[in-house]
Amino acid sequence: MNNISKIALHRPVAVLMCVACLIVFGISSVMSMDIESTPEMNMPVFMVMTRYSDVGPEEIDSLVTDVVEAALSGVSDYTSMTSRSSEGSSMTVLEFDYDIDMDEKRTEIEDALNNLRLPDDCDDPTIMEMGMDSDSVMSLSVLASGNDNLLTYIEDEVVPEFERISGVSDVEVMGGKREYVRIQVKEEEMTQYGLSLSSIASAISAADFTTTAGTINRGEVEMSLLGSADYDTMESLYTIPISLSTGDIIYLTDVADVELAEEKNSSISRQNGQENIRISISKNQSANTISICDQIAAVVDDLNAQNLGLTIEITDNSGETIMDNIESVISSLIQGMVISMVVLVLFLGEPKSSMIIALAMPLSVFAALVMMSIYGMTINMMSLGGLVVGIGMMVDNSIVVMESCFKVRGTGRSFMESAEEAARIVASSIIASTITTIVVFLPIALMEGMSGQLFKDVGFTIVFSMSASLISALTVVPLLFVKLRPVEKEQGLVARAVHAVENAYVKGLDGALRHKALIVLMAVLMLGGTAFMFSKIDMQLMPNMDRGNINLSVTTKTGLNLEATDAIMTEIESIVSGYDDIDQYSLRSRGGSATLSITLKEDRSVDTDTMVEQIRQDTAHIDNCSIEVSQQSGMSFGGSSGVSFSIRGSSLSLVEEVSEEIKEHMRGYDGIISVSTSLSDGDPRAEIVVDPVQAAGYGTTPSAVVSQVKNMISGIEATTLQEGDTEYSVEVQYPEDRFHDVSDLSGMMISIGGAQVPLTDMAQVVYGNAPSTINRTDGKYSVTVTGEVGTGVSATQLTNTIRSGINSSVTFPEGVTLAEGDTMRMMQDEFSSIGFALLTAIWLVFVVMAVQFESMKFSIVVMASVPFALTGAFAALLITGQSISMTSLIGLVMLVGIVVNNAIVLIDYTNLLRSEQGLEINAALKAAGRSRLRPILMSTLTTILSLVPMALGIGGKVEMMQGMAAVVIGGLSVSTLLTLFLVPILYRSSERLSERIAERTKKRRIQKGDYSG
Repeated sequence: MNNISKIALHRPVAVLMCVACLIVFGISSVMSMDIESTPEMNMPVFMVMTRYSDVGPEEIDSLVTDVVEAALSGVSDYTSMTSRSSEGSSMTVLEFDYDIDMDEKRTEIEDALNNLRLPDDCDDPTIMEMGMDSDSVMSLSVLASGNDNLLTYIEDEVVPEFERISGVSDVEVMGGKREYVRIQVKEEEMTQYGLSLSSIASAISAADFTTTAGTINRGEVEMSLLGSADYDTMESLYTIPISLSTGDIIYLTDVADVELAEEKNSSISRQNGQENIRISISKNQSANTISICDQIAAVVDDLNAQNLGLTIEITDNSGETIMDNIESVISSLIQGMVISMVVLVLFLGEPKSSMIIALAMPLSVFAALVMMSIYGMTINMMSLGGLVVGIGMMVDNSIVVMESCFKVRGTGRSFMESAEEAARIVASSIIASTITTIVVFLPIALMEGMSGQLFKDVGFTIVFSMSASLISALTVVPLLFVKLRPVEKEQGLVARAVHAVENAYVKGLDGALRHKALIVLMAVLMLGGTAFMFSKIDMQLMPNMDRGNINLSVTTKTGLNLEATDAIMTEIESIVSGYDDIDQYSLRSRGGSATLSITLKEDRSVDTDTMVEQIRQDTAHIDNCSIEVSQQSGMSFGGSSGVSFSIRGSSLSLVEEVSEEIKEHMRGYDGIISVSTSLSDGDPRAEIVVDPVQAAGYGTTPSAVVSQVKNMISGIEATTLQEGDTEYSVEVQYPEDRFHDVSDLSGMMISIGGAQVPLTDMAQVVYGNAPSTINRTDGKYSVTVTGEVGTGVSATQLTNTIRSGINSSVTFPEGVTLAEGDTMRMMQDEFSSIGFALLTAIWLVFVVMAVQFESMKFSIVVMASVPFALTGAFAALLITGQSISMTSLIGLVMLVGIVVNNAIVLIDYTNLLRSEQGLEINAALKAAGRSRLRPILMSTLTTILSLVPMALGIGGKVEMMQGMAAVVIGGLSVSTLLTLFLVPILYRSSERLSERIAERTKKRRIQKGDYSG
């Protein structure tokens, strides 16, 4: 590496061209790279969806889910299989290890499903892959001045415009009503003419037709012979003839009213309390979010400009959110650069040297950007976050080289000689310190699981930038030192202050060397405090990202219809609309559940957590539903954010019984606001039980009877009608209120061979409950009990407390087990992976130092600074209120490579003074401490202060990286303090120990007579 410094000093033009290329290619790399919120993350999860319309959960479980699970059980290497059976659908989920070949597994799953034997009316299974960005990237609200068949128009005209965008995977529409042609029968007239609902539907279906009768000749020309009858308008339906058994002919209007009607709502969508149609757009895994959102926004602008009578408003834009996140991180990066520059100027007191050192920052950033582009990385919060964390460290090597240049120059040598000699003296130490910083990211890059995919970009960007900073320190810094000829400022105010600090440090070090037992005792006490602080810090998978979004989820009382749900949501909307800090809110409701998404104003007077508590209090009185209010984080990894347990067993009734007991147990804990289970009390249902003997007596079958009941309640689609570009369904129905209540079934007449037979003569109605969903995990029934926790309550600590209480007070029947919730299980897996990476990083750093010093003894001395990094890191997390999360743990891994750098510089220079100048241990330690104090303080302060904006969240929304920044600041601060005093003590003690061992060995050899001098 010394040669590279000599080459740079003698080839200045070549160095200049390299710098110019770096800037040009760096800028072009920025322009060409995609921008995303996080790195692309592939989840090793397959979902198999099977639809079986109008079938209950229990039947779905036995007829569909059992069959699908049996087929998928032959798929190799899956880690878990979970299933969910609900009304009309079955969902089976297979999870694999992260190193699995997804294409190979997809083929294996397709092969397993090829020979399924499912019911005839059941759809074929659909295989889907889960992605981290599978949620919608943009949500739209559509309003219209005239609501005539708006839903159909949007589905036929608007949705295709979005589907044509390359990269769009799905466009979902919610809300609105579809128009159809209703043939509402007149029951009295229908009975009078001896007709049934099905006979009227058949007459309508047969009336409109087109068929080929064959071919026929006309002279010498052969032509096709067609037959048809057209009823292509609603008015033409009036005259459809119906043949009676008597031979007479009547028209449709004699037994029915023909009118245009709206279908019943199956879902509700509102924006700020106003009925709307909601469009959610999702993208393919490989598509760029910002590009897709820009194209969607352009289509929206174009549609609004056409004056179609529609107003399309963008209510959620992931592209804008990503840009806000990236701008926040860039802001932290720029602030870090500025702060580092200020520190350099203050310490050096001379603009030329400050500029030379500071130049390492932009050059390293440009180099990192070029390498990111080459490796196909994206500009995201993690890759830029790596640059922010590393911005202060980028000048460390340059500081050491510049200090060395000043020291050598002070001996009277020329600038050229000083630059060459200075680079030679410190080359080995800065190479070693850089390698120790870089090597810790090797285990991060090799980590499996979500954390490996998420933080790999952080590691790569720091490796790229630190490698570039090393090359810059050994080439650009010596060259500019020769060309610009900076002079060390000895008499300035800052210089005098630094000299005073150096003198004070040497005195303090002298005292520490004389009272080493006291210093060691204080260090041990600090380590004892580390364990105490760790027990007081909360844990969570990822930090909450406050985006001012609140999610209000409502689960209504079992069996409550959509109208009742709408009334509940209207009351909640009226409460929410009264808050001054609410910017907008949107409602989505389907079945017995609803979600209200709330967005707060940027200049809100209260924080999001306070607003969450306010909404909880103001909605607590609402009956017939359970309401969960939570802050919607900017990044979600699935699972519950509260306290969650899973109860599993082979008997559904036993699992349900235990889950209810645990549910009641959890309600007794402070901090738990509400408790719910994934198994509801059961949807009420009425079952028509047809007596097969009595049905046979009337000449029919139970299935034919139930089929007629279904047609009479739900109606029959007889045909479709095309008017212009709009297609209408034509449905034959009884009046809406004819069979509205279960008591109306007593008057239902079943048509059998022209006769009318009361339903109650052949069947009875049996009432009961059925679970709304049935969940299974690895073949066993599973019920999840979830407790919503209050604001500021540690979900992790509360989970541990409740688990202990459950184990001591709840008796589990044989075959029933308790398992962690998904979030806790995921957190344990990811923390274990990062913990292994931390241990690997410590070992690799030790290996690098042993090679550098050619001594394991000195490596152990240097590694003494690592445990105290934990002390400072945990203290910083407590002070800033941050939690132990994946990001803060990655910060700990990084610390292992950072905190040893100061000790390496100190010990390396001490060894140099002892070997080249013959100084004894104490004198060498004091001289090295005095000489290296300023570069140590400068490099430490640039790293620490450059991270302060991110740690405090100044300048933007960087919550995801705050924990990492706090860990590095706290750990580096404490370890630096200990390095300056404890490491010299351990160094002297290790040398004295070595001397005593050598002396004893010498005496033993003399006594044995084999000592040769």
